[in-house]
Amino acid sequence: MKQQPIVEFFYDLQCPWAYIGSKRIEHITKRSNAQIIWTPVLLSEIYKAVGAQEVMTPAKAQYMTKDLLRTVQRYNIEFNFHPHHPVNTIYALKLLHATPQSHRAELTHALYRLYWVDNVDVSDPSLLLNIAQSLKIPFSEPLDFSIFSNITNNNALNSSTVRAVKYGAPGLPSFWLEQYPGGGILYWGQDRLHFVEAALTSISTGVPLEQMNDLLKFYPRCSVENKLKGNNKKVRTLKFWFDFSSSYSYIAYTQLSWIKKQVNCEVKIEYMPFLIGVLFDRIGTQTPLLKFNEARKAYNIKDTYEWIQFWNQVGNKFKFHSPEVLPINTLNASRIFLLEPKTLDCIFKACWADNIPIGTSNELLIETLNKSGFDGNSLFQAIQQNANNVKGKLRENTEQAIKLGIHGAPTFQVDDGELIWGQDRINVVLDLLDSWTWQSKDTKKSDEKAKL
Repeated sequence: MKQQPIVEFFYDLQCPWAYIGSKRIEHITKRSNAQIIWTPVLLSEIYKAVGAQEVMTPAKAQYMTKDLLRTVQRYNIEFNFHPHHPVNTIYALKLLHATPQSHRAELTHALYRLYWVDNVDVSDPSLLLNIAQSLKIPFSEPLDFSIFSNITNNNALNSSTVRAVKYGAPGLPSFWLEQYPGGGILYWGQDRLHFVEAALTSISTGVPLEQMNDLLKFYPRCSVENKLKGNNKKVRTLKFWFDFSSSYSYIAYTQLSWIKKQVNCEVKIEYMPFLIGVLFDRIGTQTPLLKFNEARKAYNIKDTYEWIQFWNQVGNKFKFHSPEVLPINTLNASRIFLLEPKTLDCIFKACWADNIPIGTSNELLIETLNKSGFDGNSLFQAIQQNANNVKGKLRENTEQAIKLGIHGAPTFQVDDGELIWGQDRINVVLDLLDSWTWQSKDTKKSDEKAKL
């Protein structure tokens, strides 16, 4: 049944990713004829409620800052990292809750500009009142300092934050679609807005999401939007850093041949297996299975299956089965791949499609290889004897990954350039292959503030 879709946008002025989301969501809702409910919440209280305790490693902090700067350039968004971030936003959020929904977007944009472009102190109540007065917003209560102590505004902020947590938001920005079949759906992150647009379009047209065959049009590309043509290189190299134990590495692997078909150049794939467990130990972090809070784990599972559905509709189709035994020990499998690269598909499918726990038994690994037409016994004996120095190659790859600043899998590199982390950044990889460029700024001074 067709209807006007509604999306509730949960945000805090303190979150730069929510700032990006505030810029993009309006374009998306115009295309899908949807209505936005602007709902300010306290990011710090969401983190407390879900038990978010991740400590950002220097490598990840530097990457996240660079990813943020690259993203604002992708969408032509004005941005200056606030020198005093994070700035207390509770007065601003209370003011927004006092603001009628009809004018909340206008004030939100003004306050975001003060924080992330002009870098002013948005914790100053006087400044907030002056901005609201200049916009001539029809408040239902006196626009003075009493607005910040009004119990109604305080309760509205707290209840909105609690509701975001109830819906499953592990962070911000988050987008809630109440009308989605099955009792509503939540998407987290501005980089999931193509999912939001697809779902809104499904609601407005009445076409079930799984029956939509044009999801790719929602997947943002700079090179397509800017109509870039050709490349200055005939052949480009795409390094694919992965570990067989990573589900997202498997998902990305299934789309590598699709990536080659989407770009205007010849692409040579270089497969770079490394041991992510060793990398985590060396850079001082935990595996996602251990460090994620329950809200993040639940969202991560949901997110994985949304990406699987997406790629099966727009890219290469593939099977997926979550393994019963996690984490997966991939030491011998990685060495065998380095010795015989043709085993790549067999190993990935055993781990993530066929639910074969090859990391628990050498015999099972050998049997799996045999069933795929390889001589599993010979391959296993060869790696034990360190044929072709496969132990050294795997160790060297892992050391190089650490040196480069890789902090997760999969990670991509175009022509040995900058790192692109995650299968959810395949659109960025496509643009880089199609010669899209961006101006990298010095990120050192803001690396420690990159837990955004």
